[in-house]
Amino acid sequence: MINFIIAARRKREDTQDRYFYEWGIIHVALMITTPKVMQIFRRYVQHYSVSGVTSDRLLFPLSDMEWDNMAEHIIDDLDGFAACTKVEDYVARMQPHKFGDGNFVLLLGTPQLCFEQPGFERGTGGVKLIHFLKRKTGVSNEAFNAAWAERHNALLQRQNAADSLLQRYVQNRKVEIPTGNFSGSLFAAGDTEGFAGTEEFWFRNMDDLHRLADDPAWRDSLMSSYAAFTDTDQNFSMVTTERIIYDFTKGGASSPQAAVLNPNSLEAAICAQGFSGWNIPKPI
Repeated sequence: MINFIIAARRKREDTQDRYFYEWGIIHVALMITTPKVMQIFRRYVQHYSVSGVTSDRLLFPLSDMEWDNMAEHIIDDLDGFAACTKVEDYVARMQPHKFGDGNFVLLLGTPQLCFEQPGFERGTGGVKLIHFLKRKTGVSNEAFNAAWAERHNALLQRQNAADSLLQRYVQNRKVEIPTGNFSGSLFAAGDTEGFAGTEEFWFRNMDDLHRLADDPAWRDSLMSSYAAFTDTDQNFSMVTTERIIYDFTKGGASSPQAAVLNPNSLEAAICAQGFSGWNIPKPI
């Protein structure tokens, strides 16, 4: 599986409340009523930036770009990724609803679950920290991944065994894509080259999250590890709440199928008629 990650922000003239409504309500409604979207994206997760967080309580500062949100789209392979930016019903229905300002951080990564506390369930509350990591100058992508996946991951697991702080830890290791793959899409201006991966930490609450940077036992060992393979001056953090829109990757525990995929449903009939007043053409 591949994780298509997008960090984005609102138009500068818009409020965050309006932006979150457009993204969380209208955008989701468009996704779950567009057949090709529901076929390509196997899981869709939204992350909403938490207000009131300051960089001095984090290992890495918040971005100067003031990202409002991050989305994760799980797809099967690179063919699915190419389809999600080019297939006609996706482009015709999703792209006219442009509610952000055009700046993005984009990453295709292979998600690797490094560890998870027994009994942990996603979507049951808590808070999530996301690190966007850049490679240190002179460190190859292969060396970066080796240090991150092996030594750094082992350090985190040892530390967490001694002091149970993290509920879950995932690394998204960058997948290289052809130059210009986003040409002609709404993501054309996004940053696709800068980051070598993202990592995701789940915490019970904000106090636990802040302890990652406040507690010397955690902070000093982690920062020493990061300094060996990342550009610590260029890494940045996002502090978010996680909203799982749907997940079709869990076998019998997966989300119910979207009604629009059932040709006999009312939703499919309405979709086939097209939508007026939304600047959205009739589906292909």
